[in-house]
Amino acid sequence: AVGLVTFDDRIRMHLPPSSNPAHLKQVLRVLESSTPNAKTATGPIFHELAEKWHKRGVVVVISDLFDDLSSLLAGLKHFRYRQHDVIIFQVLDAAELEFPFFQPTLYRGLEQRPDVVADPRALRRAYLAEFGAFLQAVKRGCREREMDYQLLRTDRPLDAGLSAFLARR
Repeated sequence: AVGLVTFDDRIRMHLPPSSNPAHLKQVLRVLESSTPNAKTATGPIFHELAEKWHKRGVVVVISDLFDDLSSLLAGLKHFRYRQHDVIIFQVLDAAELEFPFFQPTLYRGLEQRPDVVADPRALRRAYLAEFGAFLQAVKRGCREREMDYQLLRTDRPLDAGLSAFLARR
């Protein structure tokens, strides 16, 4: 049985788990039609879901994980406390990982942050250090909470990332 929850600062859609073959179409339809509406609040949402889901299961989180890390990890820990098996797929674009920019660029603020015009050559080293520290903190947080973690890059085939995950698991 597979269920689906989409959310930003609140739950937008909750499809309860079902093993009916027609349910897959509904899951895919919801995924196709989902659009972000507001700033994400993963921690409180995860706490709410952990309290609702009484039957143990596998919780798969597919996200860029751009949120307050302590709140996010506390919410994920709640799933583990309720005896769920937690798998994290962090989906990132190559540009977020490599910062391949060289010309002055307008960076669009996401999740209610302002747009910024900047010279990327002046920012590159600090950005890569900060982003690297964020990724390490995410991985360490998942490891400490006994959750599986896999980075999925949007510039690489999905099957390669999933195969690497399944081979390790």
